[in-house]
Order: sequence, then C-alpha cells, then structure tokens
Amino acid sequence: MAKVLVVDDADSVRLMLIRALEDEHTVSQAANGFEALRIAEAEHPEVIVMDLDMPVMDGVEATRRIKSSPHLAGIKVLAITGQKNSENSRLIRASCDAFMEKPFRLAELREIVNRLVREKSD
Repeated sequence: MAKVLVVDDADSVRLMLIRALEDEHTVSQAANGFEALRIAEAEHPEVIVMDLDMPVMDGVEATRRIKSSPHLAGIKVLAITGQKNSENSRLIRASCDAFMEKPFRLAELREIVNRLVREKSD
C-alpha cells in the first residue's frame, strides 16, 4: 500500500477523501499546508492530495516548498481547488503533477492517485 497524505482545511472534505482512498492506500491527513510539510518530512508519502485554498499556509505555497526541497521534490502532488481559473490555479498547474477542480468524482480521484503512485514507482 502506498502512503498518501490528504490535505484540506474542511473536515468533511478531508474525511470524504480519506474514505475514498483508504481501501487501497495508507492515508494520513493535514488541515493546512504547514501541517502538510511537517507530515511530508516525517512520512515521505508517495502522493499528496492538496487543497489550494487553506488558512495558515495555502496549498500553492506548500506545493512550492515541497517541489523545491531536495528531500521532498519526488513526492507527487495532486492539487484540488474549487476556484475555477484563479491565479492560484494557474500557478499550481505549473508545479503540481496533476490537477482537479471541485466538484469531482471520487472514482476520478482514485484513478489519478493510483496513476501517480505507479509513476512514483517507475
């Protein structure tokens, strides 16, 4: 089972994402980008499912820090956002490995996470 970190400030969304992934992966969670960085450094997940719009540290900054860290840069990041065509969306598309806009189908989420896990293994 691959390690996946789910990052979203909304408890209900985070729980939904965890439930969608926990049958196939070992899932940890964080409520903001700062927590995500701390957990990523400790657990080195294969994939991070990262919400973009969060307090404390948003997903754009957290992804930038992950991708610029020599120890974390290999982690695959799937960015998710409810902000269609925002500046953050454009910025994150350039630095993440996959991107989904809310609302999305859970089957599509699982498919993308599984693809990123396979890419990480190659």
